Amino acid sequence: MDQTEALPADALADILGRLEACDIASSRCVRKTWRAVIDAHGLLLPHVLPHSVQGIFINYIDYERPHWFSRPSARKPVIDGNLDFLPGYTSHSNMSDIVDHCNGLILYEDLRKLWVVNPATRRWDCLSRKKDIPYLAFDPAVSPHYEVFSIPDVTKKVVPPVPDEQEDPHDSMEWPPSLWILDMFSSTARQWQKRSFVRQGEAATTLTSVRADYWGPKNMCFGGPRRRYGVYWGGSLYVHCCGAFVARFSLSSGKYQVIKMPRDVGERKNAQYLGKLKEGVSLATICDKYRLRVFNLVESNGQIDWELKHNVGLHPLKSLMFRDFRGFKKTWTLDDEAEDDNEYDDDYDDDDDDDDDDADEGEGEEEREHDEGGEGETDGMHMEWNSDDDNVLNIEDDDGGCFDNLYFLGFHPYKEVVFLGYSPFIAVTYDLRSSKIQYLGKMRPQDYYNAHTNGMYEAYLYTPCMIGDLQKHVSTSHRRDSSILAARRLRMFEPVIAKRL
Repeated sequence: MDQTEALPADALADILGRLEACDIASSRCVRKTWRAVIDAHGLLLPHVLPHSVQGIFINYIDYERPHWFSRPSARKPVIDGNLDFLPGYTSHSNMSDIVDHCNGLILYEDLRKLWVVNPATRRWDCLSRKKDIPYLAFDPAVSPHYEVFSIPDVTKKVVPPVPDEQEDPHDSMEWPPSLWILDMFSSTARQWQKRSFVRQGEAATTLTSVRADYWGPKNMCFGGPRRRYGVYWGGSLYVHCCGAFVARFSLSSGKYQVIKMPRDVGERKNAQYLGKLKEGVSLATICDKYRLRVFNLVESNGQIDWELKHNVGLHPLKSLMFRDFRGFKKTWTLDDEAEDDNEYDDDYDDDDDDDDDDADEGEGEEEREHDEGGEGETDGMHMEWNSDDDNVLNIEDDDGGCFDNLYFLGFHPYKEVVFLGYSPFIAVTYDLRSSKIQYLGKMRPQDYYNAHTNGMYEAYLYTPCMIGDLQKHVSTSHRRDSSILAARRLRMFEPVIAKRL
């Protein structure tokens, strides 16, 4: 007799909720009652949309490939930051980069192709490249479909052949145009199409002013983002454009609006980063080397404007230059530090696995469960990063130390926390509410050559998602019988079931 049949639905939900995501999904196929309990209690939602930052994809200056910076974790899915499951992928190309991230999907670009990739599921789509800058629009809570928009650069100035002749007639033209036509790839149509957006309100500036702007956002002395960031929020795509403005494209209405930067934020003096914080679209600026300001985009009575939410001095971080971090155990690492130990999720494993291996794995997991008193925790859980308590730095508020270089890595999309880099490969987090600083680790690749130009380009905080309309995937011809495996693993909880009965 199946002892779970005698359990109340809440008790069974508590037991099933202790399984990994792939095992919960498999358990839905074992019994109808299990499926009903899993669906009624939403046990898969935290795994499909986990609402957590798993790591950071980083592009380096003059380096062969992006790297994955994260805390080693026992949780699934295991993120394959190397992307070596992509066909024709090579880790020795100097012309490949991560160019965007949106809610679990990333854009990876090489010399010939543009790839939409889900590193958590190891699925992808391959797109032809456009000459302009691509941005992703994807919200798995609304739809599994995604769109890629190619935002054009401003046309170069026309140089008159004779100095006395009339200047470029386009100089006085307003920008952006009243009708902005973009290239768009839709995962439903599976092809590039033209998409028109009609401007609401005034233009931002003229072509002359836009051409005088920096090609990329100001950041570190060496490196920093080569392109401005975008963010998808509430059905609209927000893109930080050349010319000190943000364009908000409403995908449902086919209209767009120009949002000028805060009045006291100089485009040429301050590094600027557009992203998504807990409350919505946000803008971070770092000025005077150590002052961080965070603006939230607010809409009231039909008007959109920036509201200053945080204005903090980070000069205590100067002391990090001489700090010894060897006492911290739960540090984040780059994927090159654990390549020998890299193991993928069973559901995405291409290797043959026999029953003996399965049995050994089940026994090992059972031993770990009982070592923790049968409460469902594993040794791996002690490795998990605690974004509230781990590696908190006790830094006194003084002017000691030497300030080298502070730069912005990204916003935590679900907390009032920002990720920062310092001098130039130390990573920390800063809690905007409590002023708590936590040490993450060092982001320098082991085989990175030593030069004064060493540094980073773009960084993208990755939040995993287990769904998405991606057609290509790793071969599943050798996957295990997941239903049998789920039932075997569920037997580990028989002592807990008996106690409940």
